[in-house]
Amino acid sequence: MRIFTVKGGNPGPDLPFPARLAADLVGRHPLPPTRVVDLRLVLAVSTGLYALCLMLAPRLLNDADSHWHLFFGRSILAGQGFPTTDAYSHTFTGQPWIAKEWLSQVLMALAERLGGWTGVVVLASACAALSFAILTHEALRRLDWRPALVLMGAAIALSLPHMLARPHLIALPALVLWAAGLFRAMEEGRLPSLLLFPLMVLWANLHGSFLLGIALCAPLGLEAMLRAEARDRFGVLIGWGLFGLGAMAAACIHPYGADSILAAFRVLGLGEARGLITEWRAQDFATLSGFEMVLLGGIALALATGFRLPWLRLLLLLALLHLALAHVRHQTVFAVLGVLLLAPAIAVARGPRDMVTGALRPVVAGALALVVVATSALGLSDIARPRAALIPAEALAAARAAGASGPVLNAYDFGGWLITQGVPTAIDGRTELFGGAFLAEHTWALDLKDPEALIRLLERHRIGWTLLQPGMPAIALLDRLPGWRRIHADAVAVVHARVP
Repeated sequence: MRIFTVKGGNPGPDLPFPARLAADLVGRHPLPPTRVVDLRLVLAVSTGLYALCLMLAPRLLNDADSHWHLFFGRSILAGQGFPTTDAYSHTFTGQPWIAKEWLSQVLMALAERLGGWTGVVVLASACAALSFAILTHEALRRLDWRPALVLMGAAIALSLPHMLARPHLIALPALVLWAAGLFRAMEEGRLPSLLLFPLMVLWANLHGSFLLGIALCAPLGLEAMLRAEARDRFGVLIGWGLFGLGAMAAACIHPYGADSILAAFRVLGLGEARGLITEWRAQDFATLSGFEMVLLGGIALALATGFRLPWLRLLLLLALLHLALAHVRHQTVFAVLGVLLLAPAIAVARGPRDMVTGALRPVVAGALALVVVATSALGLSDIARPRAALIPAEALAAARAAGASGPVLNAYDFGGWLITQGVPTAIDGRTELFGGAFLAEHTWALDLKDPEALIRLLERHRIGWTLLQPGMPAIALLDRLPGWRRIHADAVAVVHARVP
């Protein structure tokens, strides 16, 4: 039900200053009318992306964290409950830690139970395809099919590097649905649907990115208020504010309650140590990347066409761009929300266009056939395997055969797999547990930026053996360090142990 009137048209100079300012911030043109969506294009984009993700199966599994996410999913399915303290590292044993993304982990474990690593890849690929099916549908509601497909191509190119079999990808459909619901409400001059609250409950149990969804209520609520007539603005502000509070309450419907929100904030509190984790690093423009190509292409098109974006949307787009520049992992958020931000303005600038029409049934049949063939081919090809460089199985066997005992000092990328082998880690991908200070100390020690830090780690944690990746500077020091000897080396890992 519409509760306020959306302004449109070109405001005249006789309007009071607040009204002119509001019109400048949100744009002087009415939003484009909703279009009939060509479902053939939605199917083409989503099934094409699904097949592409299956082809890139090894890349989807190229992350150490997938191992420990699966481990905790299996543990929960086995009836071991929800952990509240760490029992999987020797450096932070007994410290508070929760499996805040438990539902994604359980879904991954169920997929593995049904189809091994192939099942995990199929689940992740299906979530990616569903996300972009929803996003394509939303773009086509606002845009002619040609610019819509250009936007979707750019969004997919930006998102592919961070498409990994991990909870953030399992939760991506929730992010897209939530954002689409908020944008629709704002554009249609109504409050967001209460049906979004159950979606927030689901999202909060899937991944910590739900905090972004709650935060998004503020800028879109502000735009909704400015689009409303002056007499309605206070009510709009109160309505969106209450919705934001309701979303926060919905996020607390979680096995850990409000602790899930606090844990998600702790991930953001790593400080400068975030630059030590690949996905938290800033963009690297030393070589031409897909992100840079899309960004430069977008700037060129905007300059060539004279494209303009209302101030509020421009500020939000710049904020999202800052996140994507500061942290590689936010490229996908920039891509998804960027489509929803840009589509209405592009539609207004280009005007109405004809839709391509045609029969839907053959496309549906073709899409289903592609899904079946691509999934079967993945299962038969046996390419859905984690990267061997993340699984130091021979090194662990050699360490055990040599009688290595005591706590291990391991490379960060080995931590996820070591958890699955029952080996308490020195560090792993649960960054909110270890914190920025320990992560920095560990990294500087193994990189020998501070050689004394390595000695301190070895003594403070009574390290009995080390499991490091070839080429790490710490290996050369351990080769010469009194009381230590190398007991194994291969292409994946190097093992040192204390001399008895």
